[in-house]
Amino acid sequence: MPISAAPSCLRLVPRLASGWLLAGLLLVSLAAGCAQKRPPTPVRLAPETTAESPESVIMRATPAIAAGQATPTVYQERGEAYYRMGQFELAQKDFEQAQSAGGGAQTAYDLGAAAYMNQDYQKAINYFSDAIAKDATMAKAYNNRGVAAFALGQYDKAGADFSAAAGLGGQSAAASLFNRALAYQAQNEFDRALADYDRVIGLDPSQTAARNNKADIYITLRRYDEAAVELDTAIRRNSGDPDLYYNRALVREKLGNYPQAMEDYDRAAKLRSNFGQAYRNRGVLRLRLQMTREGCADLSLACQFGYCGHLEKAKNFGLCQ
Repeated sequence: MPISAAPSCLRLVPRLASGWLLAGLLLVSLAAGCAQKRPPTPVRLAPETTAESPESVIMRATPAIAAGQATPTVYQERGEAYYRMGQFELAQKDFEQAQSAGGGAQTAYDLGAAAYMNQDYQKAINYFSDAIAKDATMAKAYNNRGVAAFALGQYDKAGADFSAAAGLGGQSAAASLFNRALAYQAQNEFDRALADYDRVIGLDPSQTAARNNKADIYITLRRYDEAAVELDTAIRRNSGDPDLYYNRALVREKLGNYPQAMEDYDRAAKLRSNFGQAYRNRGVLRLRLQMTREGCADLSLACQFGYCGHLEKAKNFGLCQ
């Protein structure tokens, strides 16, 4: 699974359509940052080498383990099966058994992956470091140690690991560059982040996540026209991503293109029916345009998905009952 990256959540203060009762509500900035894409490189095991289902592997391996006759390979296989089923604690226990019997770099890497999925990020870093000590060419261990460091807010260390992973090349090089761009972005090193996102796009022009994050930076820098260009391109390549429409709606609001912003919120909500932020922002926009009934309906819907703050403020100002 990808890491939970901390987006550079911009805060937009909508323009006022009128200065009366809406002022108190609409001067409250929306928590409406870009729904930033996360690093695409999963913290996961090596590609599966068997078509056998994880349930079948567990059934086959467990009797030997229960009888005390299991080899390290059997523990490794069952650990991988538990991992594939999302049972990360059980996977970690089996990987530990495999490691105690002399497991190599792959076992250490698998332990790191399981520890990460259990949200024990420091332990994950330790295991990935062990994997690197055993195999200094294991690019995925560098990358995923960076992923764990990023989760702890250690962006300098994360960036160094992503650089090492990218330098080793291979299939994951583009993903490591993307992750390094995120590390730069988290430290407000926007020029370096933009350069890395451009490198990712150069390697894979269909990479809409990099364009989305470039747009996030441009919005932070108030370069709204450039953000719109990136999001337009991303949507042409991936018209089914609700986050892209949501982000473009934010840009269009900043540019004063309210009807187009409304259309994008509509598309985002249609693609993701539980998109509470989109309902909330559309509701505020409708209130600003004096579409009170529709705006209150949107804020009520947003509240059903956990975004109740703006509905409460609207009620306090007598706008929504």
